[in-house]
Amino acid sequence: MESIFVPLLIFIPIIGSLLIMSPIFSDNEKQIRHTAKLFALLHFIISVFSIIFFNNEYTFQLNGFNIFGISSSFRIDILSMLLIVLTSFIFVISIFFSKETIKKSQKLYYSLILFLETSIIGIFSASDMILFFLFWELELIPMYLLILKWGSANREKTALKFILYTFLGSIFILIGILLLYVFNYLYTNTLTMDMFAINTYLMDEPVKNIIFILFFIGFGVKIPIIPFHNWLSDTHSQAPSPVSIILSAILLKIGAYGFIRFNFTLLNEAFDKYALIIMIFALINIIYASFCAIHQKDLKRIIAYSGISHMGIFLLGLSALNEAGTLGAIFQLFSHALITAGLFTIAGIIYHKCGTKNIIRLKGIGSKMPKLMMISIPIILGAIAVPLTSGFIAEFLCFLGAFFNISDTAKLITAIALLSMIFSSVYILKIFHGIFFGELQKKYYKLKDINSNSFAILLTLAGYIIFFGIFPFIIFNAIQGGF
Repeated sequence: MESIFVPLLIFIPIIGSLLIMSPIFSDNEKQIRHTAKLFALLHFIISVFSIIFFNNEYTFQLNGFNIFGISSSFRIDILSMLLIVLTSFIFVISIFFSKETIKKSQKLYYSLILFLETSIIGIFSASDMILFFLFWELELIPMYLLILKWGSANREKTALKFILYTFLGSIFILIGILLLYVFNYLYTNTLTMDMFAINTYLMDEPVKNIIFILFFIGFGVKIPIIPFHNWLSDTHSQAPSPVSIILSAILLKIGAYGFIRFNFTLLNEAFDKYALIIMIFALINIIYASFCAIHQKDLKRIIAYSGISHMGIFLLGLSALNEAGTLGAIFQLFSHALITAGLFTIAGIIYHKCGTKNIIRLKGIGSKMPKLMMISIPIILGAIAVPLTSGFIAEFLCFLGAFFNISDTAKLITAIALLSMIFSSVYILKIFHGIFFGELQKKYYKLKDINSNSFAILLTLAGYIIFFGIFPFIIFNAIQGGF
């Protein structure tokens, strides 16, 4: 069904971006922030209305544009719609939190943030694979500039590392897309770049295996899957906190989205074949990232490795090849986004107020910041998957689905992964105890608690973590009804 919602969802942020960046727009920092907030809130409201009136799918295409099967076609199904709403919400959180941490070049900063939002929404909306890839590449530009200009001391090296890793992954994705295009034509005599029209069932198994591996590497960089993960902890450590929120809550999810669209759905026969191997990669993600997190002292690096471990749980659920695992994997995308947004908000507040990310130097600040300590509790509990939080629902379903896989090897992998989850409690509680408890250093005697803006952001995130932990069927029913 053709819908006006599609162009609105894609282009409202970039209209705001161009308006803020235009020479005629005011240089007043307050007005810039308010305009960015207005466009972000407007986009979120439209996304909420879009999902309220959602019926199976939304489509949109520029009339007359179709060259060799390449078109400007967009299609939003329930998975895309849910991720668009999530993206819009996280950008609202990030933009409101930016007031606390971004103090220079605000005109460029908010323009880049809104440009980044359009590129991500485009990824979730595009049905044409070349259009998908163009939006995928567009996302690199604002992310690179945001890290380069507003990052910490080693931002130049980190921005270069980010662009090289992600661009390398993009090469594998592009080759995979071109092979799908060519072999679909050879077997069906139809030129199309529409991912929903590609027929992989007629392709030879070796061809599908090669394309599957290409996408596995390409999207594996973004998820990230070990050993393609090395860029993430450095990027989080150096990126400004509002950008870290977007990076962990949303940018990892575009890798997961691509993995679901291409590897899991389009190449489902190859996915079934390699499911056990993917489970092994998932197990490595969970265990390796947990051990790395335990040995970190940098607050943001601990959270970054936590994200790698939790994306391993996503892979484990998806490779279970049953309904429980798939539901858990998709729910994990939403749960992890909320939890990691909360954790990076906490990290950003602490770094902004204390000037350090080293948890050893942050002992005892709970006595001076009781509001921050109390509102952090539900977010911390969600991160270690305590019942009545979204983290528990997501992880429980992923492990349940994986354990009921028909393979005994899958059961063994799941049991090891489940036992290793004790390490996640170790490093998450290490954050909480290391920061809020212990003897307060003298230099923090005059430390002030969080303001109303930061408290409202954390309260909103904590509220959703609890809400979806109690009422997960709101998302389950949507997924089962349309995915």
